[in-house]
Amino acid sequence: MAGLANTLTQNLRTDAPSNLDKYEDRLSRYGAWELVKEDTNDINSIVTPEVIEKAKMSIGNTLQIPVIDGADVTIGSTRSCTIADTENVSNLVTVSFTTYSFGFNMIPAHYQNNDIKYQQDFNRKLVKYLKKFAATLDTAAVTAIAAAKSQVWGSSFVGVGKKYGALAASAVQVTQAQKNLIFNDLTAMMAEDDFEGTYNVLGSTTLKSTVGQYANQGAGNSTNTMFQFGEYDFKYSNRVTNGAGVESTFYAMPKGTTATFNRNEPDAILGSKVDESEYWELVQVPIVELEMGVKYKKECADNSSINGGSGAGHLTGSMKETFIWSTDVAIITAYNRDAVTLAGPVHKGEILA
Repeated sequence: MAGLANTLTQNLRTDAPSNLDKYEDRLSRYGAWELVKEDTNDINSIVTPEVIEKAKMSIGNTLQIPVIDGADVTIGSTRSCTIADTENVSNLVTVSFTTYSFGFNMIPAHYQNNDIKYQQDFNRKLVKYLKKFAATLDTAAVTAIAAAKSQVWGSSFVGVGKKYGALAASAVQVTQAQKNLIFNDLTAMMAEDDFEGTYNVLGSTTLKSTVGQYANQGAGNSTNTMFQFGEYDFKYSNRVTNGAGVESTFYAMPKGTTATFNRNEPDAILGSKVDESEYWELVQVPIVELEMGVKYKKECADNSSINGGSGAGHLTGSMKETFIWSTDVAIITAYNRDAVTLAGPVHKGEILA
C-alpha cells in the first residue's frame, strides 16, 4: 500500500518574492557619479541653469559654452592720460555627449502559471540595467576627473628634495609615514595654487580605511589627527583603481569643479504617440536619478523561444511589450586655458603601500 508517499515527494516552494536572492543585484557605491551630480547643483557650480536648459534641447545640435581666458596684466606706478589696454580673449568649449540605451521585453502571458509575477520580473530587469548604467556613468565620471588632474603643482611641498618629492604621473606621492596628515598638508598645497576649500575628495574604496582611522583620532588621543578633515567631503568608488604599489588613490578639488547634464530625444520630450500601443515619454528613473526617454511598444509576436523555449510552446501568438530607455549624458570639468603650464583644480594623490 503506497499510502501518502507519492504526494510527499513533491517539491516544496515558498512564495515569491523571497529575500534569498537579495545580494544578486546588489548596488555598488557610485561616488564619482554622486560627486558630479552634487557639483552640478552646488552654489559655485561651473554651469548655470541656462546652460542646463539649453543642454536639454540641444539634441541634433552642437552645444558650446563661451569662456573668457584668464590673463596676467601689468600694474603701473605712474598716472597717465593713456593706458596700454589689454583685451580679453574668449573661447568656445564644445560639450561632448555620450548616448546610453538599454531595454527589455515583457511577455504578460508568461507569468500566468509562474511563481514569478509580472511586476517582480519587470522590477528586477530594470534594476539590473540601472545598476550597470550607474557603474557606467560612475566610470565616465572617474575618467573625466582623472583627465582633468593638474599637471602642475605650485606647492613648496612638492618637487625633488621637498617634503613629498617629485610628482609621479601628475600625482603627489604619499608614504605610509606621511598619510596620517596628508589632508592637513593638502589644504596648504591646493591653497598655494589658489584653490581654496571646501573640497570634494573622490577616493578609491581603500581610502575609507585611512580616513576612518584618522578622522576618529580626536583630542582625547595621544595624537590628534581628526582636526584636518573639516574642509573635506569624501566620496568613494570601486571605479577608482590603484596602480601597482599604491594603497589608495584620491582626487581632491574645490566643490563645484565638475558638472553633468543630459538630454533626451525629441519624441520623448513631445510625448509622441503612434497609438495606445506605441508611444514615447519621459520617465524619472532611480539609482542614476536621471530623466530618461522611454519608447514603449505593444504587439503580437511569436514568444515561444523565451527562456530557450522551455515551457513557452503555447506562446506562439501572444502579446509582447518592449521598453527601451535612452538618454545622452555629458560630464564636464572646469575650464583650464593651458593645462600644460597652469595648475588645475583637480589634484591627484597616491598613498603608497
